[in-house]
Amino acid sequence: MRRRTLHPPHPFGKINVTPMIDVVMCLIVFYLIVGKLAADQRSNLRLPVSATGLEDKAQDVLIINIMPERIVIDAAEVAAEEIEGIVRQRAALKPGLVVELRGARELSYGSIAAVVRACKSAGVESVRLATEKAGR
Repeated sequence: MRRRTLHPPHPFGKINVTPMIDVVMCLIVFYLIVGKLAADQRSNLRLPVSATGLEDKAQDVLIINIMPERIVIDAAEVAAEEIEGIVRQRAALKPGLVVELRGARELSYGSIAAVVRACKSAGVESVRLATEKAGR
């Protein structure tokens, strides 16, 4: 007995592209979110300029952005009194944590010294001051 087909067979078969479109959309959303988080972490600061120094990125880096009117850690604004507790908590989770301070160019060192002292009190062994390379 012969069955009747509603559609004649196609030589190429059926290709379902829906899963591929889903994967591509997920990748686009992922990269948008990661880009936004990276931009938030690296606030628009004009860093001091330096002709010396090395570009070295440690794996476990806690970035603290110090601006004239606020201090930002991981895209969250924190009070100056809370810095030591936050850094101590992060250092307990990741031994060998490196703190990178990104201070605005117009700040005096006295504004940054309080954050350096808080990091030292929290037990951090390495605190780095971020600068822009001269000639940029």
